[in-house]
Amino acid sequence: MLERCDLTETIDDKTLEKELPPLQEMLGVLQRTIQNRKIPVMIVIEGWNESGITEITREIIRSFDPRGYDLHAIKGPTLEEAAHPFMWRYWCKTPENGRIAIFARSWYSRAIAEEMMRAVWKKSFKEKRTWINNFEQQLIDSGTVIVKIFLHISKEEQKRRLEHQERNPLTAWQVTPRVWRIHHQYDDNLPAIDDLIEKTDTDCAPWHIIPATDLGLALLNVNSILVKALENRIDKKTIDKKSTNKKEKVSNKDVHLPKTRMIRLESSPPETCIKEECQESLEHLQFEMIEFHSILHKRKIPLIIVYEGRDAAGKGGSILRISRFMHPLGFNVAPVGPPSDTEKKHHYLWRFYQKYPKAGHITIFDRSWYGRVLVERVEGFCTETEWKRAYTEINEMEEEFTENGGGIIKFWLEINKEEQLKRFQQRVADPLKIWKITEEDWRNREKWDLYTRAIDDMISYTNTDHAPWTVIPSDDKWYARIKTMKTLVDYGQSLF
Repeated sequence: MLERCDLTETIDDKTLEKELPPLQEMLGVLQRTIQNRKIPVMIVIEGWNESGITEITREIIRSFDPRGYDLHAIKGPTLEEAAHPFMWRYWCKTPENGRIAIFARSWYSRAIAEEMMRAVWKKSFKEKRTWINNFEQQLIDSGTVIVKIFLHISKEEQKRRLEHQERNPLTAWQVTPRVWRIHHQYDDNLPAIDDLIEKTDTDCAPWHIIPATDLGLALLNVNSILVKALENRIDKKTIDKKSTNKKEKVSNKDVHLPKTRMIRLESSPPETCIKEECQESLEHLQFEMIEFHSILHKRKIPLIIVYEGRDAAGKGGSILRISRFMHPLGFNVAPVGPPSDTEKKHHYLWRFYQKYPKAGHITIFDRSWYGRVLVERVEGFCTETEWKRAYTEINEMEEEFTENGGGIIKFWLEINKEEQLKRFQQRVADPLKIWKITEEDWRNREKWDLYTRAIDDMISYTNTDHAPWTVIPSDDKWYARIKTMKTLVDYGQSLF
């Protein structure tokens, strides 16, 4: 793709002065429009060293109201970022609805940099391309506009600019031996960059290769591309509002559900155990949990433990038992409720990425992203297209986490309808537990059958090799607590 780019074209100052200002004005108008229509925008500026990324970025932001955008200059990861999956820090920087996020270098530069290092502990280039395409597709499916620019210059032009910088006392410090080393690797890097661009040049997020020998012409082309992309999105938004029902009907045809690995709730019969025996086993297992947690910490393995289940199934009591013997600085419990106003302005997965555990730590989710295909599905908080699409999005998110060295253990705690009613009544009668029961719990109970169908679908479509479900009959709380802890200890032993 890069070799087909004409690097000799130029523009005269008079033409630039005539054509550029109207585009810059239009960008300001479009920014206000996307803000009013709550459309998130991501602008990615990539390119060779000395191709003009800084200059182009500086000129672009002059067209925007600074209160409506965030600029991210991406460099090497911090220690905190390096302790998370590759795409984690970029998910955390995705814009709110109505805001613009500008990336002066991005996930693409980091993928190239790690590929050039040939580090044996890094994941393959192919896997990173998959993560990138999944990331961009999920954001676009949720309404984000992504505009990707690559500024292209020749090796000779890059050398000329480096020498010019080196002669200037004010900029000479920027031209380090490492910069020259990267310049000498231009020909070696070209195939990798070309391959990455080609494999991530998708219909939903295409690349725009901009010749940057003449920076004035490059700036004109970039502004023109941005105006066109935003105008197209605004026009599409208008059309979508006029034909919402038609759009929903057509979009559902494009949603492909994952292959199923069936685990039905009715396949898990009630289990019981003698309380005294369970307490003895529990004490032994809790000490094994200390060793389990120590192994994770020493091997820098991040672990996610997901607790989902019926209301009053015993999630809180089980979490209390498994965390009692963990080091308090090595785990975190993330209770998940309705999204906040800020969280509603982002992709629904955004708030869960914020709570990801770093290497060697554990995050226990008391409910999770599965709310998308449970409560949001049953209560109508998202469209059918959105919750059907979520199965694949969730599987991709979990697979990326495990491929980056993490572990995921998912528990579904199941109780029967009669046992749930009994526990609800006990909570109402107990002054110390009445706070646990809400009107929402009673409303959910009235939709038992609807939730059962949603649960069956959820477990079937997201029961994967990298993140399988463990369905635990929880009519007997003691049995459920023992079963969850044994599952965790078995996982720890599998790491030896």
